Amino acid sequence: MKDNIKCKQVYEVLLMPINCEKHCGFESNRKVNISKQRNHIISTETYWPQYPDKITGKKFRYPFKSDCDMSDFACGFYEIIYAPLLNGKKIVDEAGNFVDKEFAGDTMTSASKLPGLRDKYHCLANFWLLPMEIGRTSNNDWTKTSKKYDIQDFMDRFLSLLKANFDEYKCLYSSYFKNIDTFKSFVKIHHLDGAYVDEEYTVIQFSNNIDISTSNRLFELIKCRADNISKSEYVDELWDYFNKWELCK
Repeated sequence: MKDNIKCKQVYEVLLMPINCEKHCGFESNRKVNISKQRNHIISTETYWPQYPDKITGKKFRYPFKSDCDMSDFACGFYEIIYAPLLNGKKIVDEAGNFVDKEFAGDTMTSASKLPGLRDKYHCLANFWLLPMEIGRTSNNDWTKTSKKYDIQDFMDRFLSLLKANFDEYKCLYSSYFKNIDTFKSFVKIHHLDGAYVDEEYTVIQFSNNIDISTSNRLFELIKCRADNISKSEYVDELWDYFNKWELCK
């Protein structure tokens, strides 16, 4: 039996809202800092990618804009619970770029359509790892914001699309799905059992009717995922990671 106190502390941190306030610097100047203030996690961010100029080819960066699901705190979380997918890789390098764009942090459901979640949706229990082209872009039909399939970044709609077109996703994102053979294994690796998918692996619907209660229903699903992770084989490693930054005290 796992230590109940340890599981409870991990569960609580998984649900703490995250604020990402500044970039941590690059290479030898990189200073990662993670702390807890008034039941919020404050984290630096390494992610600040470079892009080639279309005319000169010279690399440049857009003005820094923090992104909680790519914060240093979130990246450390991904590297623990997604170790089987990452095979020892980091999420970003010390120059702020993706190591592999098929493994990028993403928010499961954003608050754009659900303002009642705005103060608490940026938490680890609402973050996962997806190919950048699915989770962080909107330029193809298979993204979480797909206009063709009216996904609107809702988890139930995206999971339904993924389940119905699983072979298509496997072909498009072969590196990511190399070790995820079935929808069932996708559910397992993301700790979605009972949270977004029931015992028969039917997707739990919550966005058919968007009203004042939808935010509350969704947050219950987020809490279910936090409970799954806090009772998983990763709880000891997560507790050690959180305690490294004195977050469980």
